[in-house]
Formats: sequence, C-alpha cells, structure tokens
Amino acid sequence: MGEDNEDQVEVMDLYLASYYLVRGCELVAVKCIPTEKSVSCSIVVRGSFELVGAIQGEYFEKRAAVNLWAFRSAYNQVNSSVHQAKKSYEREQRSAYPRGGQQ
Repeated sequence: MGEDNEDQVEVMDLYLASYYLVRGCELVAVKCIPTEKSVSCSIVVRGSFELVGAIQGEYFEKRAAVNLWAFRSAYNQVNSSVHQAKKSYEREQRSAYPRGGQQ
C-alpha cells in the first residue's frame, strides 16, 4: 500500500478492530489510555482509503459478515495485543513511580 492511498483509524471497539483485520487492514499500534481506576486501550489500524471506507460502511450499517474462524483469529490477535500493551504500560508505570505514587 502506498502512503498516499492509506488511511489510519483509531478505535476502542475490539470487534471493530478485529473486523478491520479480517478485511485486510494492518494492526499498527495499541495505545494505552489511563482512566481514573484502570487503563483503556485504543487500537490503531491502517488500510487503503477505499478499504477503510468500505469496512466502516459495512460495520456501522450492520452489513458486516465474516468467516467465524478468521474473525476469531483476528479477535485473539487484537485481544492479545491489548493485553500485552496493558502489561507493558503497567510495568512502565511501576518503574516510573516505584512506591505506587503518581506525580
């Protein structure tokens, strides 16, 4: 994919992120977002403008259809990436604030 023809989207919905992957987009990053009592994550995916637009239309118009095994695999990949990002974020926070305090 050429950069000029690519779109990058950030979502927090694991099912939508999985659908992007099943349809051919690439998982680019998982970003951790601290909340009051825990950590949430957003998932960044990249694909062509045409593909991203088609996926969004299908998903939000409730026309999305997938092979269940492919979707399950994509969901496991997304879920694993989120879990790994949260563990890494929490480890970084513990090393930055060793006594549990935050600045």
